[in-house]
Amino acid sequence: MASADHPSPSTLSAEGGESATPRANPFLEDVCRTPWQVENSVEGLQADVLDEVLDTLEGQRGGPLMLLTAPRAGYGKTHLLGRIAEQVDQQAVIVPVSFRSGDTLSLTTVSRRGIDSLLESDLDAPGWSRLREASAQVVMLLVRQLIEQGRLSCANPGQALDLLHGPARAIFDSQGQARRIGDWLAAHREGFSSSLAALAARQLPLRAELLHGWMTALLEQCLEGGLAGVAEMQDLCSADQDTSVPAWLSLLGLWRPVVILVDHLDGFYRNPEAGVKIATLMLDLVDNHQMHVVLSLNQDVWQATFGHHLPGALEDRLTASQVLLRGLSEADATALLRLRLERAGLSATERDDFEKFIHVRQHFLGRPVGSVSARAFLRHCARQWEVYHHTPATRLSIPVSPLSSTGPAELDVPLLTETVLEDATPVNLPSVFDEETAGAVQLMAGSLSEPTPALPQDEPSATTRPVDPPPPEAMPDIAPPPALLVAAPPDADEASAADWKASANGSTPAEVGVDATPTADAFVKLRDMLSRLRQPSGVAAAAAIAATAPAAAANAEPSGAPPATAPSRVHPPAPAVDQLQGRFLALRLQHQAEALAQSLDHGRLAEVIRLAGRRFPLVRFSEHELPGLSGRHALYWAMQGIEVLFGLAPPTDTTYWQTMSAFAAGRLAELATQAESEQRPVTPFKMVGFKTERDQLAWQSVLQSQFFPQAVRELTDIVHLDVDAAAALYAMQRLIKESESGVLKAEPAQIISTLARELDFFWKRITRTV
Repeated sequence: MASADHPSPSTLSAEGGESATPRANPFLEDVCRTPWQVENSVEGLQADVLDEVLDTLEGQRGGPLMLLTAPRAGYGKTHLLGRIAEQVDQQAVIVPVSFRSGDTLSLTTVSRRGIDSLLESDLDAPGWSRLREASAQVVMLLVRQLIEQGRLSCANPGQALDLLHGPARAIFDSQGQARRIGDWLAAHREGFSSSLAALAARQLPLRAELLHGWMTALLEQCLEGGLAGVAEMQDLCSADQDTSVPAWLSLLGLWRPVVILVDHLDGFYRNPEAGVKIATLMLDLVDNHQMHVVLSLNQDVWQATFGHHLPGALEDRLTASQVLLRGLSEADATALLRLRLERAGLSATERDDFEKFIHVRQHFLGRPVGSVSARAFLRHCARQWEVYHHTPATRLSIPVSPLSSTGPAELDVPLLTETVLEDATPVNLPSVFDEETAGAVQLMAGSLSEPTPALPQDEPSATTRPVDPPPPEAMPDIAPPPALLVAAPPDADEASAADWKASANGSTPAEVGVDATPTADAFVKLRDMLSRLRQPSGVAAAAAIAATAPAAAANAEPSGAPPATAPSRVHPPAPAVDQLQGRFLALRLQHQAEALAQSLDHGRLAEVIRLAGRRFPLVRFSEHELPGLSGRHALYWAMQGIEVLFGLAPPTDTTYWQTMSAFAAGRLAELATQAESEQRPVTPFKMVGFKTERDQLAWQSVLQSQFFPQAVRELTDIVHLDVDAAAALYAMQRLIKESESGVLKAEPAQIISTLARELDFFWKRITRTV
């Protein structure tokens, strides 16, 4: 017998030896509180979003406001702001702004929070913060201008200008090489502040008297550092509200373009009033003061505080340059894992061992693209680190093959799948954990199991005999859902179609000439058989149903009764229902990011409406080519009590909507004429369009245009689709496409029939009378 020893990971040192001290968990830091905390980031993480923001910031001053949104917390907004600050640090002044509880939303507050953030950010040199660096650079700029204009006499102007173009620490630090200039400024600070204020007043719309106080405070800060001059700056900011000019930010703008990073707005959740103020304030800084602004928030805050709560013009301005953060890819997660392990000082062997243990690829299996946030992944790694480093050493005995003396024999261990039955004999495994912690460890390791695919995609093997489907007589008579949610079969005969129509109207099959269905006893047996399909051994259950269903149906027939005519309904078996719903939910989550970041895809809506109109038995569906618009059609639903004309184009397509308006007016006249000739009320009619939050203003213009007659305008219903609604419709269309292409083993009719209730909100909304 040969044995393989596995030493406990907690006893390994960085050099591969043994140590009594366990490693600190390198994944515990999963929250980035300020942009200044970012260090050694993963290079490819959110690279496209970073490039897009940087391209905008590198443009002219006062570029468009950048709206940075994330699906939820933990996707790396603040981390990305830190990378932006790192990239443009040599070209712009980065001013992070985080409002505090009780703050008044004004220019004064923006300046004060900016001063606080720069004061808290320390540079490499002791005693130097970003606030001191920025203050010194503003003073040095104005001093250079005084020398260049000849208003400040200097023995050697060229040398002085060279020194004033250099680093600020050389002049204002106690150990600086050009400390003499700083000493001279300190000795003449009272009179010198007036000269600097007068020069700055020529470049800013502020009085020299007000700027004199700012110059004094800036000189105090750059000469002394620390809190010198900070209190005076905070007091001077109160004048911003009266002058409508952010004096401190404007002074920084003399040196470099100012980039304001607004973050941590969660405290204003469900406060639409604050949302309007923040939006107005930020746009004012962009338009009137030529500053760059990056507004960062989560999607829930956007919807509850901003979004449709804003006036159309403000919403349009905010979303003009919007970028959406996505989750980690497998490559991003692997790079992040390796970065944290390297920073922990682990050896190459330890890093490789833990990477194999955590198995990044397995963590991403079955998860929608872009759904794994950086914070969630780091917390997963932190939990697995604790499991890994608290696993005691185990000793496994492996038999040596009698045919080989070089090592252990290869073991042929069968994979445990749904087609392999586990042996009922209990196996005595060595106890690794005590009873108290065993349950907790099992929970933490549960995410390591590979998720089950949403739908089975593997073809049966050649050795497996296909199971014949049960005869129609064996299928239970499951009552269909409400009228609009019943999907007609693709090739129904007259009897089955009558059954569908009768069921939808609340009648029995016998009332419309269809034979009686099997008795209740047979239904009990068959439903019990169908429930077995939900068990893991689905193949065996299906075989059992196929073998016993005919006998159950035969026993259910009364003596001498004619065989029952089963309606030819399309119902997927029980597992397919759960799997289709699981696939639908996964796709809906995957499409949420797309629905948020992009305009509404009317082509996908058309496919869902077209197929549903053809499958719903109470809907008469038709398509009409629009005159003058070759290849473009209007979709039409005619139901009992209402007719619906669908317009499927963005509001900016004025030619399309002008034609649709004329088409709707013509149909409205036809319905009025028919009602008059038949002496009955006019059939309700409406034209339906679709919009998202970004279409609000455009739709107002379309509905108020002259080519919409008053009668048509009154019957036009523009249905609002939020992110969740649009994602659900995209998911349904994706499932239909996968079915038509053969990727899914389900017919489109099955998908509509099974998942129609998932879009119940949509069917009710589009059929609601105006």
